[in-house]
Amino acid sequence: MNQPLDLVVVGGGIVGLAAARALLNRRDVSLAVVEAELGIARHQTGHNSGVIHSGLYYRPGSLKALNCT
Repeated sequence: MNQPLDLVVVGGGIVGLAAARALLNRRDVSLAVVEAELGIARHQTGHNSGVIHSGLYYRPGSLKALNCT
């Protein structure tokens, strides 16, 4: 790739790809996503359970409950 870019997104995880997708809505921006691995979502994004924890099962007021919600 020899053309200049406006932006480079470092990381092909969920946050990097979401940022890149949002930036693609701007017609005046050229960007690339760079990832160290051979494919995207090879680390935490690819290994999590895909669940958002609400803290329902933790003791009310505990650090776990406060940090989940």
